[in-house]
Amino acid sequence: MLISENSAGDILLISEGRSGVDNVYTLKEGVLRLELDKNSFERAGLDGKPIRSGGRKHVKERYAVEINLRLPSMLHGKKGFERVVWAFKNVLTTSVTWLFCDLTRSPPYSEEEAPIKKHYPQIIQCNPTVKILGVTMVPPINLSELETDTGKNFLHETCDEIQEWLGLVFLDSPRVHDNDTIDPYLSRYALPSHDECIPADLVKLSWKGLLPSAWIIQLFTATLRKFASCSSKPGGWFALTSFALGREAVESKDGYIILSPLNEWPIEKQPSEAETAEPRSHRQFICWEYAGGSSYS
Repeated sequence: MLISENSAGDILLISEGRSGVDNVYTLKEGVLRLELDKNSFERAGLDGKPIRSGGRKHVKERYAVEINLRLPSMLHGKKGFERVVWAFKNVLTTSVTWLFCDLTRSPPYSEEEAPIKKHYPQIIQCNPTVKILGVTMVPPINLSELETDTGKNFLHETCDEIQEWLGLVFLDSPRVHDNDTIDPYLSRYALPSHDECIPADLVKLSWKGLLPSAWIIQLFTATLRKFASCSSKPGGWFALTSFALGREAVESKDGYIILSPLNEWPIEKQPSEAETAEPRSHRQFICWEYAGGSSYS
């Protein structure tokens, strides 16, 4: 199944299971990655390398096997391919559920003729969910002075506070609403730069599913172009967050947030060919990356 689907086009496959505990498999850009416990690895007879445990105690050894299914040796009758087939028929026999995503941009087949159809998949539609968050208190997130020492110091001091505020906004927490009256004994959270916060109506659009990185980049660029167009109002901003499935137990890339700050400068028309050589101002962003349970900005 893996060979036939991968040869038909560019696909992404992720098996069920808990990384660091179960045997889990992924297929990305033609490379099949197996994360196996020591017993399964030794019985399968495939080449691999140990997985870092991060210094954790009492953790059983685990191994990673990576196989490029697009190599000429990955064909029926070839020794390398038959070793993989033998491993799945005799050792890795537990049935698992897969998440499948066809990344082919212009497939030569229709949706009804897709090779995955013969496996009777359950189709999951990733439709957007729109939620009106109502009046939310927004702290100052303007980076127009980031080039100065004052702006850099402001960013370093408030970066964690802005990240925490964004997390509460995504959760639609009452702590960031204009009419919040929580008892300080129950919650000690305070809005960053409370005296400078302004009320604003926010909207959250969310998609849930196996979304490829190329699709997320397209979403980001489309949103950025919308805010950079002449119809965009001054003061507009947006934040994009993405969460990973957590395929690595140690030093995993769990997700990220990209914040596009306030749009307070005038929008200029597209330059002509004679003006393209002149320097242009660049929009500034704040980015946070979540890795291994921590965040880095």
